[in-house]
Amino acid sequence: MNRLIIAVVALIGAMFSQLSSSQQITEPEMTFHTWDGISAQNAEDGRVVRRVAAATIRSIRVEWPAGTSTIAHNHANELIVMLLEGRLRAFSGDREFLLEPGDMVVVPAYVEHRYEALEDSVTVEAVGPG
Repeated sequence: MNRLIIAVVALIGAMFSQLSSSQQITEPEMTFHTWDGISAQNAEDGRVVRRVAAATIRSIRVEWPAGTSTIAHNHANELIVMLLEGRLRAFSGDREFLLEPGDMVVVPAYVEHRYEALEDSVTVEAVGPG
């Protein structure tokens, strides 16, 4: 019995020794970004999109030329859209919201929605896991 316990302890010790030498644990740390420092993606409909991501959430900045609209869509993640500049109309089902600077819409996961830019606009989105 004692030999078995010694063998198990030796095996566990060897496993932890290998684990610590083959894998490095990195400490999480704060990072800094500016929207101008993030590469822009040009969407086919004319929007300019910049994204920054953490482990479980993202922030997205979208520049909307006047007249830009999205098709109705949904996704597996939650979304909060805040209008910084311009005027934007948001649609979900039979509901319609007119957004002015400082206004926000909250879109739960899988809820169909779409947008229309009434004038040149800028939004920032908080996107969570879903």
